[in-house]
Amino acid sequence: MFRSLFCRLGANLRRTTATTINGGSFSSSSSTETRYFLFTLQNPDVLVINRASSMFCSCSATSNSFSSSSDSSFVVSFLINSCGLSESESLTVSKKIKFNPKYQPDLVVKLFQKYGFPKPQISKLITRRPVCLLSNPLKTLKPKLDFFKSRGLHGIELIVTDPIVLTWSLKDTIIPTFDILKSILRTDRNIIEFLKRTVSQMFSRNLAKTLVVNLERLRYEGVPQSYISKYLLERPIYIGDADKFEEAVEKVKEMGFDPLKTTFLVAIEGLTVSEASWYTKVDAYKRWGWSDNQIQKAFRQSPRCMMYSVKKITSVMDFLVNEMGYDSSSIEEAPMILNNSLKEGIIPRCSVVRILVSNGLIKEKLSPRVISRMTDKSFSDKFVKPYEHEAPELMMVFQGQLKR
Repeated sequence: MFRSLFCRLGANLRRTTATTINGGSFSSSSSTETRYFLFTLQNPDVLVINRASSMFCSCSATSNSFSSSSDSSFVVSFLINSCGLSESESLTVSKKIKFNPKYQPDLVVKLFQKYGFPKPQISKLITRRPVCLLSNPLKTLKPKLDFFKSRGLHGIELIVTDPIVLTWSLKDTIIPTFDILKSILRTDRNIIEFLKRTVSQMFSRNLAKTLVVNLERLRYEGVPQSYISKYLLERPIYIGDADKFEEAVEKVKEMGFDPLKTTFLVAIEGLTVSEASWYTKVDAYKRWGWSDNQIQKAFRQSPRCMMYSVKKITSVMDFLVNEMGYDSSSIEEAPMILNNSLKEGIIPRCSVVRILVSNGLIKEKLSPRVISRMTDKSFSDKFVKPYEHEAPELMMVFQGQLKR
């Protein structure tokens, strides 16, 4: 009897489901999780029933707001009005997703709002990962947002950095990854800072296990845990291919790097760049007359010299050789000079040296090694302040406020 009644009145039914999220009530027209139904017969003409009535008949109830979702114009309108996307962004995103009655994009947006996501961040999130709109807000998204919030993330930082994290299993990927990182980085704040730069790699390729293998290799070689944790936060180099990492460790050992010094880790990072990138840097140095042996010697002194772009290598060498008149071999003796910013470090210091030499205040220009190894304070105390009376412009030149 009930089945007959539901089918006969199906076109006039109003289906409602109340879904509570974090204490807030959202109206839902498509909650597939709801396993109960409630109907109230106020009078012979009115019947209020939840969507569970679909179990009793195949008749369609009143169309919900997404029944016409196959119409791209509807999707575009939703993305503009509810998600804050521009028209051009909405047109692009609408080609990547298609709504149907089982999805609840309106509740997804409301959930993000409930967890404190500003509208611009919601727009950014959806633009980057439109598929999030097709997620189940209660079963899929809410548990992940709760987990991140429990770790002090409040749902925004990591997710907006790369929403791919919302597409991965909480139980099988997210929680195990956090547990592994906690054992290494100690605090949730450190984990978040690390993941903000590596989230795509860590979750999309599930590299947490590889990370553990690589870090165990470092511990085996005697690298202090404090170095590992600090360097991992600054330069997340340990999440690549385990075989390639192992090969880099062996090469670094053969070259004589000390595991008790941070240069051991820097050298590993330098050797884990792609072969094409490595030889591009080699060619850049060879254009300035360096031999293979000189390049290897420079790498042993300052492994970072092979981690800079060809553009930086060329610009620094050009300035030191062509403008300052240094022999390229003297730079090979002090490759750590490339660790400094050309504009903010090398040029101001060299300009001070040039003024001192031209005014006869020092006999000869300083070597690249001296210029690169001194702190700003020690350089200022030794080569700027003592000569300010004879050359008042020195401080301004040193601070980069005056070009010479």
